[in-house]
Amino acid sequence: MHELALQHVPLVFLDTETTGLSPRFGDRMVELALARFRGDAMENYYTTLLNPERSISPGASRIHGITDRDVLHAPRFREVAAQVRAELEGVVIVAHNAPFDLGFVGHEFRLARVAPPNNLVVDTLTLLRQHFSFRSNALQKVAAALGIERETSHRALADVLTTRAVFEYILEELRPQTLGDLLAMQGGTILWDDAPAPQALTLPPALEEALRSRRKLYLHYVDEFGSKTERWVSVMDVNARKEYIYMRAFCHLRDAERYFRLDRVVEMRVEEER
Repeated sequence: MHELALQHVPLVFLDTETTGLSPRFGDRMVELALARFRGDAMENYYTTLLNPERSISPGASRIHGITDRDVLHAPRFREVAAQVRAELEGVVIVAHNAPFDLGFVGHEFRLARVAPPNNLVVDTLTLLRQHFSFRSNALQKVAAALGIERETSHRALADVLTTRAVFEYILEELRPQTLGDLLAMQGGTILWDDAPAPQALTLPPALEEALRSRRKLYLHYVDEFGSKTERWVSVMDVNARKEYIYMRAFCHLRDAERYFRLDRVVEMRVEEER
């Protein structure tokens, strides 16, 4: 398949929405979308809500808008695993931040006792980081910079179509001729995340940017009693304890160091550069 011209390669653009940040901490998928393209033609698409058999964190629900009630009567992944496996057979997967999505999809396949397919994978986020210099590589930020219209932010099918539009931009700029050319530009395929390292955490792009740039981070936060606060913090580090991921930061509202559970963050954004 490496020698095939890209217009002849079957590509499935994939996106997931989840209950939280990591399957290592019990998080599950709540929505999956796949769209199959060959060249400019969409050949098929598949999208479904999924019952995660656990609650959706406030932070995740705020991002994608899916509630526990929305997925109460949705199928479990194990009920659709065979169909999803068939949709992924013999294609190249394209996703934005592919390790995040593959980690969840692979985890769901294993829970369903179905072997995940061993697809070649292209990650638009990796290509953007290696070959471009956008101010932010978050999907919605890149789409806005390129003038790509988005119908519903952060829902899986909308993000799939946005990823495809960003992918087309990447191809126009880098001009790979074959799948092998594109994978070489990426540094090889992205591997399915069968056994994530204990220290490996997938962080929201805004938090990654705050750690990298040392700029302040705005938080809309819900505490254990349901009280909501808004504050600016300076992030110090992020770590996992038991089944949760915590951010240690200096809180400018309290003028003291505090810990924040990431699943309780409703919204976050990085301070604008001056």
